[in-house]
Amino acid sequence: MTRSALFVFAFAAVGCGNMFSSGSPPGAAPMSEISAAVRALRARVLEDMAFVAEGDTDPKLNERMKAAVQAELGHGGLTVLHGRDGTSDIDIRLEIRASAGLLFLRGHVTLTAESDGTAVAMAVTRDEFHREGDFPLIMAGKAVQALLHSPALAEFAEKKNPRPVAVPREPRSASGETKPSPEAVASAKQHFNQGNRHHELGHYQEALSEFEAAYMAVPDPVFLFNIAQCHRKMGHDKEAIEFYKSYLRNAPNAPNRADVQKRILELEGGRHN
Repeated sequence: MTRSALFVFAFAAVGCGNMFSSGSPPGAAPMSEISAAVRALRARVLEDMAFVAEGDTDPKLNERMKAAVQAELGHGGLTVLHGRDGTSDIDIRLEIRASAGLLFLRGHVTLTAESDGTAVAMAVTRDEFHREGDFPLIMAGKAVQALLHSPALAEFAEKKNPRPVAVPREPRSASGETKPSPEAVASAKQHFNQGNRHHELGHYQEALSEFEAAYMAVPDPVFLFNIAQCHRKMGHDKEAIEFYKSYLRNAPNAPNRADVQKRILELEGGRHN
């Protein structure tokens, strides 16, 4: 048994079934519906990959598959790192199993997302039969789509990088009636930057104070989201719900509206348990 096969069995044996996603699930959400937290991840496809082939397969199939996976990750909105550039949030381990026929390949692809050497999510496509030239692109697309829509990866991404919403370049008040002064904008940005630093360090009370000060300087709805995030991290479910709802009222076209609504339902469900 190969090392990669042992690796997969180890996780299956301890009951981590929610880590796995099957490739090309019926009704899978399109790339545009990937959660904002997952899109914020920085990913690197590892050089160390498992390539198990039968028959006369293209010796560069692994290279073509890796390039296709990188392209699909980028298409999904993730930042794809190459070589040793930067620090990744997740490392993608690729496994290909294929058998060759006349101008065709049959096989499946496994993608494992790892953090610090520990698997956090996995996607395995079904065995499929495609022309050899089409196999990498088709199978990479299905594997990456399944991985990026994995609930396990979404949960990891939210815990890893629950980033506060960035300050707009030209913040406006919630009512949109009065444009804030340059001094107010500068103050809001300063408090936001301080709050973001505290947030990254897990100093949520300090971050909360800074985001509140930012909102007092410039009452932009994005700060309400940041305030809600801090309350949620501190276990203040009631306050978090109130500020999430306030954020949605003041930003009816928020790009993360679906994610926030889901978070509200989860928090309200927890309060009722």
